[in-house]
Amino acid sequence: MPSTLRLEWELPEGALEEPFQTDLVQAVRREVALRLFAEGKISSGYGARMLGISRWEFIQLLGERQIPIISYEEGELEQEIATLDRLLKHHKPASPDQQ
Repeated sequence: MPSTLRLEWELPEGALEEPFQTDLVQAVRREVALRLFAEGKISSGYGARMLGISRWEFIQLLGERQIPIISYEEGELEQEIATLDRLLKHHKPASPDQQ
């Protein structure tokens, strides 16, 4: 079930006139979702749901803002690469008649 958040914010005179009001609400929603994702607090799917868009559209928005989709803690990427190297060393390529 969706939740509702109400925010009280004093704005300059005329700030809530259309089309500025709609643009402002959309910009705040978008920025909050992007920030929460960038901080690792929500998933891309959850961010997409917050904005009412598809996950693919959210991922495209992340790309436009140059926000990484995957972020590694220090040393994690090296561990992933080492694991991949070990797996590839033990992998036997299929013979031509098995392909």
